[in-house]
Amino acid sequence: MPTKNQSAIPQDASPLVRRLGRSVLLTSEEVDYLETMQVNQAAISKGDEFIHDGEPLRVTFLVRRGWVIRYRITPAGRRIIIGVFLPGDFIGLHVNFSHSSIYSAAALTTSSLALIEPVRILEIHRRFPVLASGLDWMAVRHANILSEHKVSLGARTAAQRILHFMLELWVRLEQVGLATAKGFELELTQEQIGDCMGLSTVHVNRSLSRLSKENLLKIDKGAVRFPEISRSTSFADFDERFLMEFSAEGDSLGVNKQIPKN
Repeated sequence: MPTKNQSAIPQDASPLVRRLGRSVLLTSEEVDYLETMQVNQAAISKGDEFIHDGEPLRVTFLVRRGWVIRYRITPAGRRIIIGVFLPGDFIGLHVNFSHSSIYSAAALTTSSLALIEPVRILEIHRRFPVLASGLDWMAVRHANILSEHKVSLGARTAAQRILHFMLELWVRLEQVGLATAKGFELELTQEQIGDCMGLSTVHVNRSLSRLSKENLLKIDKGAVRFPEISRSTSFADFDERFLMEFSAEGDSLGVNKQIPKN
């Protein structure tokens, strides 16, 4: 999985810098700006809600560590998870800060968030146009993820939905150095997977058992792996172009360039 020269990126760089640095040759000035804009940080305990539906949203959140969810509660009291956010992901990158939030967000795990004032994002667009394009692409990619989830809800079986979602998480985690060619550590319960995929916990359990029996997905004490990746991607109808990384040079990242090789 070839990557571009990352000479300006230190080994202890934040997930955001690592993600953008995979596809853009960042200068030292750009790296410094991205890191310093994350100086205002907050530690969030597992289960704590830090964005409340209907309350003002004054800053952009950037996940530095941990897993975070964005969700809505239906009138009937059911939680629908509308996004899982991993290190390097923004929440509210392009929001209207004069209005209230239309969703809630909480930490799935003990997490660290950077609280970024809107002016810092606007400054990127003024001073660093390539970086700005990279941030805009991250917003486009998030829309792509939501689109794929909609396809799953309308056209994929429960087993396909879950397997597609696990493959998505694998690629996203690998892009920030948090997954290996063997797989990744899952931080979602079966109930939470159901809330993401529109399935009951019983249906999730049955589907996971089927996927395991067919050697398409194995989860052992939270460790996720794909014993036969070609069969898994085919069964799940997984085309990872919706997760392609930003490129400032017009080169295309094909589907087989991102899936970690077994």
